[in-house]
Amino acid sequence: MVLVDTSIWIALYRKQRAEAGEKMWMLAARNEAAITGQIWVEFLGGFREQSIRSAYEEKLRAFPFLETTRAAYDLAADLIAAHPRLGAGDAIIASTAISSDMPLWTADRDFRELTSDGLRLFS
Repeated sequence: MVLVDTSIWIALYRKQRAEAGEKMWMLAARNEAAITGQIWVEFLGGFREQSIRSAYEEKLRAFPFLETTRAAYDLAADLIAAHPRLGAGDAIIASTAISSDMPLWTADRDFRELTSDGLRLFS
């Protein structure tokens, strides 16, 4: 299972990266591409038109949904304290991946500095 970050969902929506599409098809075919609440909100919140947002919401429901635990929120606070430039949303995504022992697939380079904190990146 791989947690797919908002940056990848956006790249797929904008059809920016063919390789991302191929990887997503591979993961989806094996039911191994997961989403979490923070990613759900970040991605769907970017669609102003309700009909488009509803269409993508329906598509996202096909993917496994990973719940964020209290322990993950505690870890997110620790990550923010250790990495002051890290935003709360990214800290929650990273801590959810870490506490679930799941790699994160992201195009956001800011996550690289969190590998020393236990974050595994999918490539």
